[in-house]
Amino acid sequence: MITQKGHDIAEELRVKAEGRDPDAFDMYIYNGKSAHSRVASTRLQSRRQLTLPVPDFFPYATLDLVEKTLKNLHSKVTKKNWNDAYPILEGLTVFIGLFGDWTQCDDGDLVKLTIKTYGALAVAVLRGLKKDNKLDQASFPSLESLLHAIVDTAEMLDEDDADYAMVARGIARRLFKDKTEADFALEQKQREEWLATITDEEDRNELTPIIQDMAKENGVAEPWYMKGDVLSEDKRISSLSLTPVWKEYKSHLADVPEGPMKGPSWDIRNWSDADKRPFQFNFMGSDM
Repeated sequence: MITQKGHDIAEELRVKAEGRDPDAFDMYIYNGKSAHSRVASTRLQSRRQLTLPVPDFFPYATLDLVEKTLKNLHSKVTKKNWNDAYPILEGLTVFIGLFGDWTQCDDGDLVKLTIKTYGALAVAVLRGLKKDNKLDQASFPSLESLLHAIVDTAEMLDEDDADYAMVARGIARRLFKDKTEADFALEQKQREEWLATITDEEDRNELTPIIQDMAKENGVAEPWYMKGDVLSEDKRISSLSLTPVWKEYKSHLADVPEGPMKGPSWDIRNWSDADKRPFQFNFMGSDM
């Protein structure tokens, strides 16, 4: 489950990301800072045997979207506007799960700081909601789904034991450890009712098997949150201290170019044919 605002944010990010993917335009673009060359992707080699740097325009382009969303989320957190912060965190978390390409850019420090900042902001939102007595499903029916998605994000990023995931598990265990079979059944009914409201056929077809699998797991497998420790929920951890984390992130961003090193903009849909030509597979051989 996800709020409508969270869904809309994730969908907007998805559409923007797809407009930044060179593969969708039959193009190869290297945007990285390093000068070394590597063997190009299998897809490129199948077209032309060339030795090129790994194409990382798309990782940087998606990282730009993550950065902008983190800044938006941070602005809501500093104002303690939790009602607006919550769907932004939802949408960003879903987007990261769908488009993890940004973790492959050649600025490893930026990737690590981005993940660290995401975690600190996620925990800031959760703890802010708790302080306002809104960290519950009565206030946010999709809360369990968000907590689960945060943990899944950590696992996707190979950070199973990340501090922010530990906090999410702890919160989930406190809130949901006493669920009964009737609770699981009611939640499944709510998921199915929510699924019926999805008007986009493609989205509905993708979500249907997920909802069905969740029904099969109810009462069979141990709930994911039972691995959590409720004592982790309020534990003070330096990596989750937002002020210094945000300062470190902003400091690093000061040395990162705001736009692409190749081409007029991140959104390739705005490029002219002349802009695209040097990077299209059909025209690369004669220039290299």
